[in-house]
Amino acid sequence: MSEEPPGILFVDDEPENVEVAVGILEASLGVPVVSVDSVERAVELLHERPWKVVVMDLFVPLGDHPRRVLGPRARRYQEHVEHLGGLVLLEEIERLEKPPIVVSHTACTDHVLHELFGDRVARMIPKPAPLDTLLQGLMDVIRP
Repeated sequence: MSEEPPGILFVDDEPENVEVAVGILEASLGVPVVSVDSVERAVELLHERPWKVVVMDLFVPLGDHPRRVLGPRARRYQEHVEHLGGLVLLEEIERLEKPPIVVSHTACTDHVLHELFGDRVARMIPKPAPLDTLLQGLMDVIRP
């Protein structure tokens, strides 16, 4: 693992939604912010270095080659879960020795799906959120 300070990993399959936010968050919070567009890439980065926070969409694709990085529980879902990669990513995060704080940033309003997140998610921020709402939500979980 690298010596970089723990940062924020932003997982969203629509990079244009987070492009501006990434730069502002990095400057405002003083921590590195990296954006990825699939569960596969997020899992790779989660195992390369520590992360303070993972901000994730619920509806994110697994990736092109998820079997390379996903554990047995996640592989069990890959045939049936096309757009709920966020749930698969949550299970992968739980396997980490020191899991990061998880923030949901999703347009999903289905209460049943939100219940599946349960207490594994520290904060739910509706998408699209104004930058000040996103920033405040992240500051609340980073500096309680």
